[in-house]
Amino acid sequence: MIKNIVFDMGGVLIDYNPEKTLYATLDKESADIALAEIFRNKIWTEKDRGVISAEEIIARKGGKIPARAYEKVAEMVMDFYPYMPPFPQAEEIVKRLKSNGYRIFLLSNASLDFYDAKKNIPALNYFDGFLVSADYKLIKPEKEIYLKLFSKFNLLPGECFFIDDVGANCEASEEQGMKAFRLVNQDYDGLINAFRENGIRI
Repeated sequence: MIKNIVFDMGGVLIDYNPEKTLYATLDKESADIALAEIFRNKIWTEKDRGVISAEEIIARKGGKIPARAYEKVAEMVMDFYPYMPPFPQAEEIVKRLKSNGYRIFLLSNASLDFYDAKKNIPALNYFDGFLVSADYKLIKPEKEIYLKLFSKFNLLPGECFFIDDVGANCEASEEQGMKAFRLVNQDYDGLINAFRENGIRI
């Protein structure tokens, strides 16, 4: 029986889409460079792992960014959360799950600035606990981060259902015993159907 619902954050609870954001905000050349050098670069993953700071990213990569875009890109590196609006549908689903007695947890690849930003993500008000990658120097889809989730909150994998927008993260969670659903393009109807197919009241 599923007792615990585990959510990813970006692409599930909030709209993390660097391509859309950068191409809407910068000229194409600057956006291309910023994506390649920072936002779709392993350095951004290392920020989520908690081994490099935003300031260090700017110091290392700032010289690659065209001068006309430097200030805006630096602002985004320091705090990208204003460019990631919450999905209202996700909040409603979380509220319904919580009202039906499920425990709700977050398992997110995120840097430590999450703790300042979470107050602006309404769905998180209903969560029972958070596991943020940067706290443990681990990152999905590494199996150790799933094991840390289970041990931190005393969860049985078979009693958990996981939602993520990245296929590799879902596959890794299933390898560790959790059922999973890959949420693509905010297909919340599909997610609700998956809940019902797994006996989850929603």
